[in-house]
Amino acid sequence: MVSTRLVCGLIATLAAVQGCGNLDTQPTRAEEVAYADTPPPTGESVTFFVYTHCGVESAKIGGRWWHATPPLYDEGAVGSPDGWDDPYQEGQLTVESSTRAVFEAEGTQVVFVPSSTNEPVRVCR
Repeated sequence: MVSTRLVCGLIATLAAVQGCGNLDTQPTRAEEVAYADTPPPTGESVTFFVYTHCGVESAKIGGRWWHATPPLYDEGAVGSPDGWDDPYQEGQLTVESSTRAVFEAEGTQVVFVPSSTNEPVRVCR
């Protein structure tokens, strides 16, 4: 017979894993910071991971913070967009110019512009 404690532990573990998104799509540390300090070539589409846990608001690209215009949230305006992975979404980033970058994933495009303060919209954890 399986103990209640074991079943409760398994349920808690599954809930924690489910709440943190799809672990198969989590970036490695190298993928997570790729292009954070060194920009990709202008006009070239590269694989990029956007932090989505509190919505798509900011991304660090080429040593600068960029802001999504407009930000992209789930329908409740609090978390990762519906259908996107949490806490990171893999997609394609194209820096089109020094003032515009486009991230595309799951059929959705998000336009980023440089932050005037070189800071993220907020610190999300």
